[in-house]
Amino acid sequence: MYQQLKDLYHLFRLSAFGATALPPLLGAASADRRLEGRRAIGLLGVAAAFHAFAYLHNDLCDLDLDRTQPLRADYPLVRGSLTPRTVRVLALTAIPVAFALDTLVAAPERAHSRRIRMAAAMLLLAAYNRWGKSYPFPPLTDLIQAAGWAALIGYGAAATGHRDNRLVSLLSGYELLLIMQVNGIHGALRDLANDYAQGARTTAIWLGARPQPDGGMSLPPAVAIYALSLQAALTLLPLVGVGSALPATQPGVRRRAAAGVTLVTILQLIVLVMGAWRRARPADVGMLHLILILSTPIALVGPGMAPAPRSTLLLAHILPLLANGRTYAALRWALALPGDSDR
Repeated sequence: MYQQLKDLYHLFRLSAFGATALPPLLGAASADRRLEGRRAIGLLGVAAAFHAFAYLHNDLCDLDLDRTQPLRADYPLVRGSLTPRTVRVLALTAIPVAFALDTLVAAPERAHSRRIRMAAAMLLLAAYNRWGKSYPFPPLTDLIQAAGWAALIGYGAAATGHRDNRLVSLLSGYELLLIMQVNGIHGALRDLANDYAQGARTTAIWLGARPQPDGGMSLPPAVAIYALSLQAALTLLPLVGVGSALPATQPGVRRRAAAGVTLVTILQLIVLVMGAWRRARPADVGMLHLILILSTPIALVGPGMAPAPRSTLLLAHILPLLANGRTYAALRWALALPGDSDR
């Protein structure tokens, strides 16, 4: 029973579900400040079907590479406990499930727009999965993947029946930058040794990152410049959003959003400085940084939401992190507690 649950956890990448659930919920809450809790829960169902398609298809496309990656050794597809055909059927089944759930939970208005955005998100993710680690210019495939996830924000807005507004556009831009940072730096450095050995093409490798025999990595200035440029934009955009994208008629909401965004931004900078000056595994610094950059748009949008959908948003963000062992390893490092990070 334990192994079966573990297989489901790995197969559907449950630890990453929060990152899939946030875009449609944030888009919906930005377009409709009166978003109901039941619609928020319904959008979680759509997000779950989309998540299944995106990650199952990714695992199929990366199967040969994953078979050489120690971090994937326990995955059911890699172990052979599930066949590629079975996983392909599951991935394809998730597509009509997502559209069926959309019909049940979305407002009747803007149906054409939201379906186009959902289809675009799926096609863009499928294109990245197919060519993401083989295309000669990986920043382009990173951008294609980022556009797919950003389309989910637009989908969430359209699902409410309301028009896009400035906040929806700002969040879509933030999602673009976030995915380019996560895929081009976080994920690429995590998998650097295996990707380089297998000839995969990632943004970090394209910028000159190289694994070292001692298990470390060599990072040229280009990697730092790229990562810090994205970080600067990720820092600036939500602060601009507080001043220009939130309703001026709700000063209390703007004050709480400003406080939340400022706090999360400061924590991001503290984590990066701690990572530079204290002994740390890149995985620990990366995990905390990832949690925080995912939390920033919640801090921006959350204060203006009703209690029920806000609780749905927070649970969708937090619960997958609590199921992820890397979260606890990163917290042990940040709090200077003994654990695996000290080895």
